[in-house]
Amino acid sequence: MTVIGKIAVIGGGSTYTPEFVDGFIVHRDEVQVEEIALHDISPERLEVVGGLVERMVRHADLPTRITRTTDRAAALDGAAFVISQIRVGGMAARIRDEKIPLAHGVVGQETTGPGGTLKAWRTIPAVLDIAREMERRAPDAWLVNFTNPSGIITETLLKHTPLKVVGLCNNPINFTRLIAGLFGVPDEAVFLEWVGLNHVNWIRRGYVGGRDVSADLMARVREGLPFYPFDADLVEALGVFPTWYLQYYYYPDRKVEEMRQAGKTRGEVVMEVEQELLRKYADPNRVVKPPELSQRGGALYSEAAVRLILSLVLDRRDVQIVDVRNGGAIPDLPADGVVEVPCVVGAHGVTPLRMGPLPETVRPLCQTVKAWETWTVEAGVTGSRRAALMAMVTNPLVRSVDLARTLLEEMLEANREYLPQFF
Repeated sequence: MTVIGKIAVIGGGSTYTPEFVDGFIVHRDEVQVEEIALHDISPERLEVVGGLVERMVRHADLPTRITRTTDRAAALDGAAFVISQIRVGGMAARIRDEKIPLAHGVVGQETTGPGGTLKAWRTIPAVLDIAREMERRAPDAWLVNFTNPSGIITETLLKHTPLKVVGLCNNPINFTRLIAGLFGVPDEAVFLEWVGLNHVNWIRRGYVGGRDVSADLMARVREGLPFYPFDADLVEALGVFPTWYLQYYYYPDRKVEEMRQAGKTRGEVVMEVEQELLRKYADPNRVVKPPELSQRGGALYSEAAVRLILSLVLDRRDVQIVDVRNGGAIPDLPADGVVEVPCVVGAHGVTPLRMGPLPETVRPLCQTVKAWETWTVEAGVTGSRRAALMAMVTNPLVRSVDLARTLLEEMLEANREYLPQFF
């Protein structure tokens, strides 16, 4: 049994928090956490979410102490791990990120296009402030970033702080679980040659028990894989398997029309789901996470986070797909940029596997999106209007310079109160 002294969760009032804590309940035979410190700027959400988490831990008969505080320094002090899951501006800002681009015929989504750009810019000053506090209070801690857009935020932290940082997304573990289910094997039997960036990635080849199953997967795509939104002819032309978020880049017109027809943005739907979740969390008789939490998104987040933490603590040196400094893993992309690739995770840290050059069918898109990410980081850190315009112009979903200027000014103004670097 391994003991971790303290884990600080920044954004502990998030409806995701019970999912995260449930991971330590599930893995109780492998790891025990002495204290989970929940920090949030909202005392009301801390009361509701923290209350459920405390009941979950007691019901599971874990000795873990749950503390709740609006004092970030107190939460960070002495932590071995810091989990970042913040949303600057709340769900209202997300909904603006979705609606403003959509009004101009552009995909409105929280991690891609103009919406992802503004979410990054709101978040960057906040995460750098958290990082500075960590340098004082927990300089040796690992910062595990789950805050979207995860790749951009992780790159900001790695470029501008001395901290140990790794980015986490639940997309890889969900695809791994999907393929494991298709072939009737445990997750551990699946290895994916996952290449690209956070939310811009492809599966080059898939292996089950060491056997290349790419041809079998292609046959399943032709038959029609449930929940897989890509046409078989596109997948065959690419020669690799695009993952979920690439639908916004490959089918932007289709996605814009779907969003217009939906009547509600994803943010508006999630806001309703969150209100219902918080109502259920507040029930003093509830001692486990409600099944409705799966509708919130973030499925298997707890499993991905706990696997990562366990491998770092127990020196497992297993392979996990996370967001990490490139360092040559993908030679077509900047060495100091962040990529999402299989990595060996152990007590030494997180070492990316060398994945080699990107397939020529996906290289142009991946490089363009990385250029957008690079400009987004620079603008978010410096407040440079030139870098901000370049970020908006470079994004593949913004179809002209005139539109980029319009979106930039409109969205900066709409987010003025959260953008100290620009105003």
